Amino acid sequence: MLIWWRGKFRRADEISLDFSLFEKSLQGAVYETLRTYSRAPFAAYKHYTRLKRSADFFNLPLSLSFDEFTKVLKAGADEFKQEVRIKVYLFPDSGEVLFVFSPLNIPDLETGVEVKISNVRRIPDLSTPPALKITGRTDIVLARREIVDCYDVILLGLNGQVCEGSFSNVFLVKEGKLITPSLNSGILDGITRENVIKLAKSLEIPVEERVVWVWELFEADEMFLTHTSAGVVPVRRLNEHSFFEEEPGPVTATLMENFEPFVLNLEENWVGI
Repeated sequence: MLIWWRGKFRRADEISLDFSLFEKSLQGAVYETLRTYSRAPFAAYKHYTRLKRSADFFNLPLSLSFDEFTKVLKAGADEFKQEVRIKVYLFPDSGEVLFVFSPLNIPDLETGVEVKISNVRRIPDLSTPPALKITGRTDIVLARREIVDCYDVILLGLNGQVCEGSFSNVFLVKEGKLITPSLNSGILDGITRENVIKLAKSLEIPVEERVVWVWELFEADEMFLTHTSAGVVPVRRLNEHSFFEEEPGPVTATLMENFEPFVLNLEENWVGI
C-alpha cells in the first residue's frame, strides 16, 4: 500500500496521524474510488469533478488543481506493476487530501454473484443528498454489515423504489430492454453506470432510466451490478430468485464482453491522462 499525504509518497507503516486530525476524520471525509486500466487512471476528470462537487457541499475549495490531481494519480500508479485501486479522501475540516494506492485484485465474477435486498432503507435526499460521497453514511455502514454470504445488498428508498447497492449501481433486463433506476430515484451518478448506458446505446440496446420497483427485479430476465473496480458484475441470484445457473443472459454477456474495449476507446474517460 502506498499513500500520498502532504505532498509526499509514503508507505503505510511510515504514516502517523496526530489525534486531532484522526478525531476530525471520524466526522467523515468526502471521497472517490478510482482504478487503472492498462495502468492509467480511469475517468480521472469525472472523479475529480465529483470530488469537487462533494467538497462544495461544505463550501470547501479543493486544494489540488486537476493537473496536480492527475500528477499524483499517475505517479502513484507507476509505483505498481499491476492494476491499482485508488482511494482519494478530502477532510472537510482541514481541506487536506489523502491518496491511498493498493493493488487491484478482482476475483473471477463471470459465473455471477449473489445479492440480497437490504433491510436498511436509503437515507432520503433531503437528509443526505446522494450526490455527496462521504464516509460514515449510516445507511451504507449499516447495509454493509449485512454483506455476510453475498456480494452486495440492494437498498430501497422509503417508497419501495430500487436505489442502488452499498457500493454498486443496479441494472435489470426485461424483454431485451436495459432498465436502471433514474438519478431522481435517490442514487449516485455512477461513472461505470454512465459508461454502461453509453455502451448499450452504441450497441442499439434499448435503455430506460426510470423509477424501478422492487418487484420488477424478481420479474426481470437478467440483472447485473456496476461499480468502478469490477465493471459489469452479473447477478446469478437475488435472495431466493435465480437468474441463471451456468452463464449470464445475452444482454449482460454482451455488455461484459464489450465493456473494457469501449471504456478504453472513449476519449472522455482519458481527459488529462
